[in-house]
Amino acid sequence: MANTQVKSTCISLFATTVLACFSLPSYAAKLTASADLKGCTDAGVSGTATLTEEQTDEGIKEVTIHLKVDGLSDGEHAVHIHETAACEPCSAAKGHHDPGPFGQSRPDSATDEVPASDINHPYHMGDLVNIEVKNGKGNMMHTTNRVTLSPGRLSLFDEDGSSIIIHTNADTYCDEESDLKRGCAGGARDACGIIKLD
Repeated sequence: MANTQVKSTCISLFATTVLACFSLPSYAAKLTASADLKGCTDAGVSGTATLTEEQTDEGIKEVTIHLKVDGLSDGEHAVHIHETAACEPCSAAKGHHDPGPFGQSRPDSATDEVPASDINHPYHMGDLVNIEVKNGKGNMMHTTNRVTLSPGRLSLFDEDGSSIIIHTNADTYCDEESDLKRGCAGGARDACGIIKLD
C-alpha cells in the first residue's frame, strides 16, 4: 500500500513538472545575436552589440539591442540596422533594413531634384534611437518589435543578412517632408558591425 502511494506521488510530481515546463511563458526561450563594430575610417573606434529576442505573452517578438562603443566623438550619433551583412567598406551595408514592400531604404532625398515621396525614414524597420557618447564612450539599450532574429518577414537574417551602423551625427528622424535633406539620418558612417546569430 505504501509503495503504491509513493509511486502515485512520484507520478503526480513528474506530471506536474512536465506541465509546468510546457506552460512556461513563450518568452522563456531566447534567441541571441551579436556584432563586433569597427571604425569605418578610424581604427581607434570599436564596439559590441548584443541582440536578444524574446516573445511576449501575446506572441509579439521583441528584440533588445545593447550597444557599447569606444572612440567616437562626444554627442549623439544615429544608429541603424542596415540591409546587408557587409562592412568593407561601410557603404557596402547599403540602406536601412526595411523589408518592404513599399518605400525606399535610403534615408533621405538629397540627390533628387524633385524629392521622392516614398522615403520611409524614420519608419524603416531598422531605424533605432541615437546613442549618446561621453568622454569617448557610448552605451545604448533599446527594444524594438520592428525586427526579429527568428525567421519571418522582419528577420535580420534574410538572404544577405544585416549589419549595425553608427553614424557621425545624430538622427533628427526626418519626420517632415522638408527635413528629408542630406544628413538628417546621421550623415557619414563612423562604425559598422555584421550581425551574427550566436
